[in-house]
Amino acid sequence: MFKKNKLFVVSVMVMALVIGLSSFSIVASAEKKNSITFGIVPWSESLAIGSLIEHILEVDLGVNVNSMNPDIGAAYTAIKQGDMDLFVESWLPLTHEAYWGESAADLTDFGPIYEDALLCWAVPNYVPEDVVSSVEDLGKEEVKEKMDGEVVGIDPGAGLMQHSEVMMEEYPELEDWELKDSSDYAMVAELKRRMQRDNWTVVTLWKPHFAFARFDIRCIDEPENILGAEERVHMVGRKDFMSVYPNEVSEFLSRFYLPIDKVNELTDMHDENGDAAGGMFANKYPELVDYWLHGMDALD
Repeated sequence: MFKKNKLFVVSVMVMALVIGLSSFSIVASAEKKNSITFGIVPWSESLAIGSLIEHILEVDLGVNVNSMNPDIGAAYTAIKQGDMDLFVESWLPLTHEAYWGESAADLTDFGPIYEDALLCWAVPNYVPEDVVSSVEDLGKEEVKEKMDGEVVGIDPGAGLMQHSEVMMEEYPELEDWELKDSSDYAMVAELKRRMQRDNWTVVTLWKPHFAFARFDIRCIDEPENILGAEERVHMVGRKDFMSVYPNEVSEFLSRFYLPIDKVNELTDMHDENGDAAGGMFANKYPELVDYWLHGMDALD
């Protein structure tokens, strides 16, 4: 799904930005162009994708990368203020709708890095589907009792949690239920602990996520569609990114795209191997990396 016109769009944006540069910003670009402050939101697939992008920036493009792991709200604020140069991931059109509305005019959108993403609540498959197939089924007394009346969530700033909070208000079946804040990995640890004991539980999740490869779980229906439908996930940079960094860096970022199955593979690889996964994935798929770096020339 690599789109040829992305490079054309990038070229037009570069020309427009260059025309408007002041002598001050030209000096600034000379000082900053070889160092990037990269925000990688601490979600499993973000950390995995971040390790791959960081590997290519450092190894193939010679850019010094200073990575950090802000929560999503802090990431949007930092990119808007120019305190951070680049970050993943921005979920659109629904999950980060509020953040995007406040920040879009002050950032560079490099476009989708993957699509077919989905937010959901999930339960173990040993919970009978004829008992729990929908959020509305959580209103059953036996279900509430077996799940202790709590939904295990992630970090409170996440769009998934914001929309889950709306669900808590909108579904009468969730009255007296509690949405518990934690983090991505704390949620997974709690899911694993409960499943080892065959306990019933419900967690906030999304696809892609390695939990769907590691555990026998399923998403349940959400009739009000508060969590939305399938989404696309973008990479964004500071507003003046293309004037501050060399064309080869901006062009690489504009071409970077992964099919959802490759995101799942990379995420699983990162969970097993940590940040070494970026280099491992790049070595496994050199043709993909070659395209990101060289565009259509790599296909000759």
